[in-house]
Amino acid sequence: MGIDVNLYAEVNPTDERLAQAEEAFFARCGIADRYESDGKVRWLSLARENYEWTGPRVVANVTCRYWGPGYERGDWPAIYGAIRLMQALFPEARVFYGGDSSDDGEMCDEAMFAEFWEHYLSPAGDNYRNRMRVEFSEHPPSPWPTTPTPVASATDTTGAGA
Repeated sequence: MGIDVNLYAEVNPTDERLAQAEEAFFARCGIADRYESDGKVRWLSLARENYEWTGPRVVANVTCRYWGPGYERGDWPAIYGAIRLMQALFPEARVFYGGDSSDDGEMCDEAMFAEFWEHYLSPAGDNYRNRMRVEFSEHPPSPWPTTPTPVASATDTTGAGA
């Protein structure tokens, strides 16, 4: 298991506004998660949450791992798009992003975006996958060919291949 995205807006919209925002979020966000079965929606991409320790907020359900400095696993550009969409749907609200290992996220502001983009675009922005590449490169070579076998093209009448 990994850490999934925790994305929410501190807002308490009317039911009608939440339904409109949910439709827009699901239609425009590539990582939005909505579950439907038997013609009924069972899980919404945006849902109201109001626990005594959090207060009222709208939570985004997305199908993505968290990405952040030190935990470079999720799709940061897609997450950034989801954050900006939440900010557009609820302009009066503060939007927060973090991992689902905590109820609290970091407030999404320009300073946070600058820090995350700087890290994402740096050589360290793919540290998790780079670590995996190093670990796999230390294993014995694969018995599978690493270069493709030439295949004759449709216009090759000699049968010699590409």
